[in-house]
Amino acid sequence: MRSILMALALVIGFGYMANAEEIKSGPTEKIAGAFNVKAFTGEKKGDELCYVCKFGGEARPAVVLIFTQKADDNLVKLVKSIDAVQKTNEKLGTVVVGVGGVEGADLEKLQSEHKLTTALTVASDKDGPKAYKLNKDAVVTVLVYKKGGTIIKNYAFASTKEAAAKAEEIAKSAKSALE
Repeated sequence: MRSILMALALVIGFGYMANAEEIKSGPTEKIAGAFNVKAFTGEKKGDELCYVCKFGGEARPAVVLIFTQKADDNLVKLVKSIDAVQKTNEKLGTVVVGVGGVEGADLEKLQSEHKLTTALTVASDKDGPKAYKLNKDAVVTVLVYKKGGTIIKNYAFASTKEAAAKAEEIAKSAKSALE
């Protein structure tokens, strides 16, 4: 009986460690280049454009790219934390990129309910830009990068709830990217 309990404890322990493993998604050293989106909110609403190009052309000192497969209130919490940083430093570039089935109507609904500052967009390629190698298991991938494309922080989350729980940490990363 004792050996069965020990074996069971080992199996449970290894199973927990496997589940606790971090999700990896997207580039970790340098952004993977230009890609097009359709803007559903913000000053470019209705346009198809490349925000990476726009922010680069404007020589923004830092950018936060949020790729999401889900548009819900947890995503709003994350975006509002980034909006707070952007409102005190308008040079920060911020954009949400819907992928994997997020529709423009989903984003327009969030905007009408929450009045977000960050532009809400949908990637031209449904699964996101291929060069970014987004993990389908990562419901949210956040890239914080400096002018020139050097990534200072890469976050990947299995749910928008997990992303919302790290909203303040992500906002701090955005602030530090501006320094």
